[in-house]
Formats: sequence, C-alpha cells, structure tokens
Amino acid sequence: MPLARWAFNIRQPLLLENVEPLVTRLTDDDSDSSDSSSRRPPNIVPVSNLLNFLPKSEADSLLQLRLEDDMRRALVGRLMIHAFFTAHHNCQWENIVFDHTDSTKPVLVSPEHLKSVSYNISHYGDWVILVGNTDLSCDSPVRLGVDVMDFQEQVSGDSFESFSACFQHQFTPNEITFMVKASPPDCASVDAQLKRFYRVWCLKESIVKALDFNSDFDLKSIEFTIQDEEETEKPILTTVIGVHEPKPEALSEEGWSFEEALLDSDHCYAIAAQTETEDGGSSPVVLDGSEIRRFDWKELLKDAVPYPVHSSAWACNHQQA
Repeated sequence: MPLARWAFNIRQPLLLENVEPLVTRLTDDDSDSSDSSSRRPPNIVPVSNLLNFLPKSEADSLLQLRLEDDMRRALVGRLMIHAFFTAHHNCQWENIVFDHTDSTKPVLVSPEHLKSVSYNISHYGDWVILVGNTDLSCDSPVRLGVDVMDFQEQVSGDSFESFSACFQHQFTPNEITFMVKASPPDCASVDAQLKRFYRVWCLKESIVKALDFNSDFDLKSIEFTIQDEEETEKPILTTVIGVHEPKPEALSEEGWSFEEALLDSDHCYAIAAQTETEDGGSSPVVLDGSEIRRFDWKELLKDAVPYPVHSSAWACNHQQA
C-alpha cells in the first residue's frame, strides 16, 4: 500500500518568489521584534502571509500562538495536510474543510468521500512530518501514526539517570537497557543514551497516535525490540513490537510495520502503520525503505490557492494588529 511520507524543515526562509504570484497583499509583522522587517533580507517574507491559504477558522486559531516557531510548525502542518489531499486525492485546495474534535488530528469533513483516508502529522523542533494513505482502492482501514523528536530537548547538566528516572514507569526493563548500553564508540556518552531514549519514545508515540489513544495510555504495556542499534537517514524497518498483559483493548502486536530514521543530527522520526483485515485481523503496511521526501516551499505551495472569503480582510486586520 503506497504511503506519502513528507518532511519539511521550518527553518527554510520563505522567499518572495514563492508567494508573490499567490498573495495579493503581503504583511510584514512576523516576529516579536519591532524592527524585524529592517533586518530581514528584502527577498524573504513572513510566513504569516501563508495564513491566507487556510480557512478563516484555522488561520484565527494559529494567530493565537505567540511564539513564531510554534506558529511556523502549526502553519506548515496545516499546509502539508491540504497539500497531501490536493496532490493524492484530486481535491481542490480551497474546498477542503476540517473539523476539530478530541482526536489527535483534524478530521476531514469535506470532501465527504475522503473521510476514511488515514493520515497523521507531527511537529517538533525544526521539523514537520506527514504520513498519509494514497490508495483509495483499499477498503481495509489503515492505522497510521508518526512522531518526531528533537535530541536537544533536555535539561542541561542532568545525568541520563536523573533525566530518565522521571520516565521509568513508561519503559520496560529491556528498553531501559537498550538506552543505557549505547554501543561503542559512544558507550560513555550521555548524548548517545538520550538519543536512544528519544528514539524509543518516538516509537511509542507513533503507535499511540496510530491507535488514537488518549494521554493516559500505559506506555509500558508495549515494548519495542530494536534490531539496528544505530540510526541514520536511511530508514530502519526491522523494529518489532511486543504487547504485555494485560493487553490494552484494540491493541494487537500482529501486523505492525515501523519505520525509523534521522532527519538530521538533532532529530529523529518514527512511523507506525497497520492495516485491518476483513476478518478482524491485521496485516502490515509495506514500507519500501526509501528515504522520506523532503519538501521546500515551492513544492509545498505548488497547488495552493488563497481562501477568498477571508484573505483580504485578514491581511488588513493583521497589518493593523
């Protein structure tokens, strides 16, 4: 079953040439600093101009985010979802409508015939990741989850033991052993141990998101056995899952596929995928081992069109804010 696997680095500057043909009026206030526009190169524009490519309700919610990086990650995530449905499911960009529920992701309400399409998104640090099912011919439901982590998210000066002690109840003894025994030449490196911690955490989060479990799910009930100890940018497909008793409802250890890789030296991601069969069982989704597709602004926005209902009004209001 073909999957879209997309990655976007939010540190990419948004160039005027990427948006000038699409946006009729550009805004200039994209930072907490009042003189940011004077320091910005003339060919780079604020990403807030891209809010025009989202429905007003989505744009308004993103405007509530105070930190620029938070807004960038959330904005790119929404744009990636729209780009995915436009590229792979023949939608018109401006006709895509989402609703927000208690689910971990926005729920597609229009076009109605695409409601069953599985997708998932994650953003952290410098990266936004999307995974989505591109095959409508398959009637079996597909479970997809993805998570990305930043290795630099840690408390400075803490030992690995003190850092990981807070999470002992969420990892099995075998998983903790895998973290502690970082292989040579990094066996004494706290950084190597922390990278393994985030790698296992990423795997656990990916399956939690695939199953749409809530935040109080017992992460220790699932255990990952990692065959390839060192991550690279080439995807690893050999990791397997075990489920401990009492098994959580709706969670089987059968039929899961996992993909892990580095995005750069500071970020890793994990994808969890499973197909439900007609007899109530499950089968793995085939992952081909190719590297994740990395987008730039030009690729992300190639099918984008502004939402005409609010675009001009939003631009005026945002400039006056």
